[in-house]
This record gives sequence, structure tokens and C-alpha cells, in this order.
Amino acid sequence: MERGYWIKSKPVYTSLVWHEKATSHLVLATGIGGMAVLKLFQQMHPRQPVTVLYARYAQMDADYSETLKKVVPENLYIFKFEEALLASLKEILPDTRMGLRLYVAGSEGFIWDVAGVAKQFGIDDAEIMKELTDTLARSVYCVHCKSVTRNVTTNIVPCCGCERMLFVRDHFSRNLGAYMGLMVDAESPGELPAIEEIYP
Repeated sequence: MERGYWIKSKPVYTSLVWHEKATSHLVLATGIGGMAVLKLFQQMHPRQPVTVLYARYAQMDADYSETLKKVVPENLYIFKFEEALLASLKEILPDTRMGLRLYVAGSEGFIWDVAGVAKQFGIDDAEIMKELTDTLARSVYCVHCKSVTRNVTTNIVPCCGCERMLFVRDHFSRNLGAYMGLMVDAESPGELPAIEEIYP
């Protein structure tokens, strides 16, 4: 079985830290990622302008919106859904200037959704600070039908497109924002290894 620390393509995440040489800061978070934003604001507050976009979760224990209102001094925008946050990001980025730094905290799917939007505006994912704070669930790209199955927590998953049973590899594509999924029973149809939950 593959081990993540041997796979060069597998993303590495860190804690959010202010970039001192930025001209402005754009912080994006969802759900439990709000805690990472609170920790970020416990550091010395930057002199440059800061904007925070936060999508709250329905679960009360994952909603940091009220606490963020007390900590973030201004330019805090709260959304009910991640889709609305991403739509707002698309509206903001065309008007930003060189020197903007992006910070993202949340699930892996959310992080790479943000990276995908930023890429449309010429921002490489290497320029985005990322903190994984939520579930380890993966987005899985089917190499057979090119569908992406979201929120996968098991080592084997049925493809949402072609319904093939896919083995979830550790190989990650930054362009797709997903891990590769290969048909697990191609040589022996119907013979499947044990399905285990390994990305809770």
C-alpha cells in the first residue's frame, strides 16, 4: 500500500502565518477552519489590509462566525455555503493588486476549490498558504470516465460517474484538486479487497 510520505505529489499543509511582505491579505476559511483564522489573528496583526471570507457550517460546534465577529476588526464576510464564498472570491480577485497573499483553512476539498479559483486569476497554488483543519476526506478523480467523487473516506469507492469500484491512490493532481482513482477489480471483476475507512 502507498504511504503518503513517499508520494511527492501529496500536498503538505502548514499552520497559517502572516506574510510580512504582502501588500494585502485575503483569508478564506470554512467550518472548523475558523479556528485557524482565530489563531492567525492571535499573531501580531499585519499593517496591511485584511479581508476574511468565512463559510459557516450548520453544526454549531463547527461554526466560528460569532467568535470571528469579535476578533476580526473589519472586512469580515460570512456565507452560509462554500459555493457563495467561492463566487465572492471570483468577484474580489479581478480587483486585487500585486502582492496579495491568500490564506486558506478548511477541508482538503475546500482548499483545492479555492486554489482552482485562484489559478483562473494567475495565482499559483504554491503562493497560497494552506492549513488542513477539517475531515481528511478526499476528492477522487476517476481515470476511466474523468468524474470526480467528493468526500471519500474509504480506500475503495464507487465512482459517481461510471460506478466502477476505484482504489484511492495517494497520488494527487494539483490541476484537478483530487487524488487518482483506478479500477480496483479490472483483472478480477467483482473481487474486491476489504473496504476500510481510512480518511475520517
